[in-house]
Amino acid sequence: MPGAEDEELFRGQGSGSSHDSKLHSNLENGEWFDPRAVGRGREPARASFFAFESRELAVSATGPAASHRFLDLGGKWRFHWSPHVSGLPRGFEQTAYDDSAWGEMPVPGNWELNGYGFPIYTNIDYIFKHDPPWITYRGEDPNYNPTGAYRHAFEPPTTWLDEGLEVFLYIGAVTCACRVWLNGIELGFSTDSKLPTEFRLTPNLVRGRNVIALQVLCWSASAYLEDQDMWWLSGITRDVYVYARPQWHIRDIEVRASAEGLLQVDAEVTAFGSTQDTQAMPSSLHCELFDATGAEIHSHDVALDIRTESVAIARATCWVPDVEPWSAEKPKLYMLLITLTEKDDQVVEALRLHIGFRTVEIRTGRLLLNGRELTIRGCNLHEHDCHKGHVVGRDRMLQDIQIMKRHNFNAVRCSHYPHDPLWYELCDEHGLYVVDEANVESHGIGFEWEKTLGNKEVWGAAHMARLQRMMERDKNHACVMIWSLGNEGGNGTNFYRSYMWAKHRDSTRPVQYENARLESDPSGDRVDTLDEDSDIYCPMYPTHAKLADYGQRHEGSISAKPLVMCEYAHAMGNSLGSFKEYWDVINRFGVLQGGFIWDWVDQGLATQVNGKIIWAYGGDFGPDGTPSDDNFCINGLVQPDRLPNPHLFEAKKVMQPVAFEAVDLSAGRIRVLNRYNFLSLEHLIFTWIVTLDGATLHRGELPSLRDTQPGSAGEILVPLPRRPWQFAPRQCEYHLLVAACWGESNSSAMIAAGHEEAW
Repeated sequence: MPGAEDEELFRGQGSGSSHDSKLHSNLENGEWFDPRAVGRGREPARASFFAFESRELAVSATGPAASHRFLDLGGKWRFHWSPHVSGLPRGFEQTAYDDSAWGEMPVPGNWELNGYGFPIYTNIDYIFKHDPPWITYRGEDPNYNPTGAYRHAFEPPTTWLDEGLEVFLYIGAVTCACRVWLNGIELGFSTDSKLPTEFRLTPNLVRGRNVIALQVLCWSASAYLEDQDMWWLSGITRDVYVYARPQWHIRDIEVRASAEGLLQVDAEVTAFGSTQDTQAMPSSLHCELFDATGAEIHSHDVALDIRTESVAIARATCWVPDVEPWSAEKPKLYMLLITLTEKDDQVVEALRLHIGFRTVEIRTGRLLLNGRELTIRGCNLHEHDCHKGHVVGRDRMLQDIQIMKRHNFNAVRCSHYPHDPLWYELCDEHGLYVVDEANVESHGIGFEWEKTLGNKEVWGAAHMARLQRMMERDKNHACVMIWSLGNEGGNGTNFYRSYMWAKHRDSTRPVQYENARLESDPSGDRVDTLDEDSDIYCPMYPTHAKLADYGQRHEGSISAKPLVMCEYAHAMGNSLGSFKEYWDVINRFGVLQGGFIWDWVDQGLATQVNGKIIWAYGGDFGPDGTPSDDNFCINGLVQPDRLPNPHLFEAKKVMQPVAFEAVDLSAGRIRVLNRYNFLSLEHLIFTWIVTLDGATLHRGELPSLRDTQPGSAGEILVPLPRRPWQFAPRQCEYHLLVAACWGESNSSAMIAAGHEEAW
């Protein structure tokens, strides 16, 4: 039954805590500080999609705004802020409440960047005392725990009520916990700052003016699982809207598409209530597959199988011949159009998904995509905008992807939480591999088995729900290669159970977790003793010697776990630190399959000081005594406005997918190594230049190496002129530069013709 999953999670966990008596007392006063209360009343998690009222709208790709079943609630909301949990006005959730004296808050928007409270930055330590699940602020006011009240009025289209449509509220993300009301009636409670929460509005919706009210708490018990290395910012940080669905509708859909062309579609069709007339149930699901040109390449109908009076399912399996597999190097997508129809072929609703045919697996000790070994040239990415904090828009996402692609990155670890759904769509489209990470980090508690929340049963439901809801939301994205249980949360029963659930739920992707080791902390050059709740050995900041040791031990093994560093090469200051030496080791051993640099962007906030805009960091906000780890958030490859830092160019050079070796320089013979995983070198134009003290003497274009396949090498002969240095009247510097640039016919929105890929 929709909405029941959270209730079961809440009821089903034993306490297992010394705070048990406090917890029972707290249950009587609300869920804010009960770690077992992960959510109440919200809809079960589902895949990201929007269902349109017609096939034509679904195909048009104009977005939900074109639909009559969509109502955007973004913009200015009425807002009241209190520095304490109990400071909100009584009855603010009631429809008739007078909020005329309140201020306004943009939705989405962070409070601290819009005049309420102040940003706080810490890396490891919490900003409150370590006493889970209770919150005692470490600053000057121990009771400081800001709470915000939101109110927003809207009028649903009359057709929604006339046609008896089901109406839902979608809140993209809210930090850190919230309660929600419609017209004074409470809908439920939600935690997890980085996943959407949905509530059914239908029973309490009225014609004309309706009022949504939210109470948002900065730090509930759930904040103990959100101790990531970033700013502590609050508010509604992603889109909010209301949408309508027919009585019978597609509640969820799952698509699995393999590199060989196997396409499987599973759909759940539901209606509310237990006495629905099954005669009114739609009859079938119509599936159509289109290529990038819009040509239909496959279609079939699937009859619905009635499970209960309010649930039906559809299962479709087919082979699609001659598909082009998806990869970051060739991000080939197909459009899958799903139409729910009635017996007379009348359209109930239609939705569009962009899918990539690809197969991810670990075989013979290697991480494979479409049967080929992968090299991960990745970075860690926080959601950060220098002006808007944790609110990141489409243009900023595209800017990040473009810079990454132009600097030889092919992968992103979403550190350390699920990102905006739009991010995954763009990674599908433009080609980036994604490690999708659950919003779980309790670094400040410590990793020892007797301390970590990952080994305390009372926190089990929260760990599990965060992983489950992320996987359900993002399961249809080709870019999502690996699921991650979280980051720096110790290890224990909660992670073991999460791992087992993930493996049962999705057999098509590996699962990783950095803390899946028997030691509480990694140590020096020693290879960790690996635990079983990770398919990949994903160490953090290993030494070169540690990598080499693992490579030497396991290069020939067919059962070893492939090694992909989840974090390395801390990019603080102006150097990555021995970065070339990392890749010298990686290129020696196939079992070492790359890693993710920490991290992408300096988390500075644009702030005016003495008439000048500076990049503010920890300690630049708040009164004396505000917890802070100072400038440790300034450790990115790019600056807050995405201007490259010097070491971005080092990363580009070292990770370039084409390498050059001199065979016989005097004769102009150069060996060219193709380190792409899927591309030949046919898209590249090779040029050469000879310079004298920086001035060009000779230049030219070289023959194509189009037949040089991934993992192989070719040779080029540079037509060098007579050696002018033999007759130079003084000491001079001559340089030969050979470069590979993108050709005109292979350019894209991310990489323009003439872009230098390698040199």
